Amino acid sequence: MRVKRIARAIFVGAISSSVLWGAAWAETAAKVATEQSAQSQQFAAMVYDGYRASRLLGSAVFSLKGEYLGAVRNVVMADDGQITSLLVEGFRTKDQPEFISRIPFKRVLRPLHEGAIVADFSDLRSREFGLFLDPGQAEPEPHDFTISKIIGDYARLQAGQGYGYVSDLVFDGGGKLAAVVISREASAGGGTYAFPYPGQTGRWSPKLSYYGLPYVTADQASKAGLRLDMKEFQNS
Repeated sequence: MRVKRIARAIFVGAISSSVLWGAAWAETAAKVATEQSAQSQQFAAMVYDGYRASRLLGSAVFSLKGEYLGAVRNVVMADDGQITSLLVEGFRTKDQPEFISRIPFKRVLRPLHEGAIVADFSDLRSREFGLFLDPGQAEPEPHDFTISKIIGDYARLQAGQGYGYVSDLVFDGGGKLAAVVISREASAGGGTYAFPYPGQTGRWSPKLSYYGLPYVTADQASKAGLRLDMKEFQNS
C-alpha cells in the first residue's frame, strides 16, 4: 500500500513538473517572440527612415553659402559600416578641369533632402581633401572600402548557393550602415529584402566577389530578412 502511495506521488509530481516546465517554456517562447517582433519593428523603422546609397550617389554638394561644389561619386566606409568620407567630383571651370576629392564625412552636414548635401567648406581643391595620404605620414591607411565594393555583388548563402543581388545599402541618420538590400530573381519568388549589417565585415570581405549572408538555406534568409515595400521609404 505504501509503495502504491509513493508511486502515485511520484507520478503526480512528474505531471506537475511537466505542466510547470511546459508553462515556463511557453512563457519564454512568448517573450522571445515578443522581443523578436519588437526588434523587427525597430529594424523596419530604421530602414524606412534611412538614406539609400543609390540616392546618395550623384547628390549635389553645396557650400554653406549655397555654392555648387560638385557631386558624390562614391562613399567610403570603415569596417563597422560607418561612412568615413565621400568621393566628390568637382565641377569643371573655364580655367581648371574636373577633379576628384575625398571629403571627410565629419565635414559634411547630413542630407537635408533627396539629392542635396551641404558641406562646411568652400574649396574642394584644398590639399586636405586629397585622395591619398602623404607618403611621409606615419598614420597607416585605414581599413575602409567603398560602397561600389558591395552594390552590384551577388549575395550568397553559407554553402555558396546564390540568394540574390545586392541592389542597395541603407544608412541611418548618423551615416552608419544599417542594412544591406538584396533583390531576388523572379524564378525564386522575387522580392527585395533588407538584412542588418553585422557591425563588422566578419567572415565577409570587400575583396570577395560576392556578399555573404549568415544563413544556410534561402528559406532561413527570407524569414530573417525584412521584405521591403519601396514606397514606404520616407527620406529617400
